[in-house]
Amino acid sequence: MNFSNETLSVLKNFSTINPSIAFKPGQIVRTISPQKTIMAAATVPEDFDKSAAIYDVSSFLATLHLFDGADVKFGDDRFTIQGGSGKGQRTVKYTYASENLIITPPDKDISIPDPEVNLSISWADIDDVIKATGILQLPEVAFESRDGDVYLSAVDSKNPSANTFDILLAEGLGKEDFQMIIKVDNLKLMATDYEVALSSKGMAHFKSDKVQYWIAIESR
Repeated sequence: MNFSNETLSVLKNFSTINPSIAFKPGQIVRTISPQKTIMAAATVPEDFDKSAAIYDVSSFLATLHLFDGADVKFGDDRFTIQGGSGKGQRTVKYTYASENLIITPPDKDISIPDPEVNLSISWADIDDVIKATGILQLPEVAFESRDGDVYLSAVDSKNPSANTFDILLAEGLGKEDFQMIIKVDNLKLMATDYEVALSSKGMAHFKSDKVQYWIAIESR
């Protein structure tokens, strides 16, 4: 099979969460961070027929880029990657990793307990708040409800005198005031709009048409 650009983008993003990955039969690819603070799942065009684990996803992707339209075959214990035909044909035998050497996610989605709020967020707003954390040297992003209005903010929750950056997401949506903190290093999202469910019991769920993330949060 040829990995689509969509799948290559998913694998590149997921490699920032966990350098390893395990393919399972079907069209869903999953990953989880070593600290288990981020889990992600994506539906991809390819329908994998075998399980296969990769220890270093970045190395695997770089290997695919050695080819122009690499054809990837799933074998019993390794990938066979080929490109071209006849004289000059190139072949790589890429051995699977043992699954007991990598951290793998559960096979099921996580249920979000009693979300306080559900809202839609554009990628432009997410991207701007992440940029603001870098410019203002802030370690966290917060979802905050103040007097019923919900904001996405760049903050340092341990420093009350630190600079802040706010984006108003919704008016009159929050039922009571809250502040839910996410470490900006955990916002390893693909560039798309999301439906977001927030629970003070410790979880934020970012969901789009093709990819979703479960990210640990702290309530303040």
